[in-house]
Amino acid sequence: MDPEIASLEFPNVGAGPDPVSVAALGSNSSAVVLLLMQSNQSGACRQQAREVADSYDRFRRRDVAVAVVVPGSYPKVRSWRRLVDPPFPVLADSETALAAAFAQQTRYGKLGRMAQAIGRAPMTIVLEFRNGEPTVTTSYQGTNSFDRPSVRELLMLIDDPVG
Repeated sequence: MDPEIASLEFPNVGAGPDPVSVAALGSNSSAVVLLLMQSNQSGACRQQAREVADSYDRFRRRDVAVAVVVPGSYPKVRSWRRLVDPPFPVLADSETALAAAFAQQTRYGKLGRMAQAIGRAPMTIVLEFRNGEPTVTTSYQGTNSFDRPSVRELLMLIDDPVG
């Protein structure tokens, strides 16, 4: 992972320090799961965050932190977080820097890039931290709003990243 991207700080409207960088997310964990959401308006994104929040202890037992990355302004992402209330960081990525860094897919060309709720596909990244440096061990790029790994599938990706 590009060290410049890892060191970028994002406003955090959830648990933990505000602002926070991807590198800092891994400072107390062996790995971090980044859930790159498609928009702050997606019910499927909120549902995924709730399911992961309900099982967060299963991630922590594996020494894995979770963070949700929501494209949008601080106020919009803060409103989104209030609907979910997860026990982990919720990053407001108003410039979609992480989406660009990980090549999160969009559909429908320019319209899809402008209307993220229909254009952006959800993405999951698992980062392992060795010597403080984040390395992508696996990623899952959804093909539509509902194509995202379940909690069980996420835990399998963490336990056996090669598959």
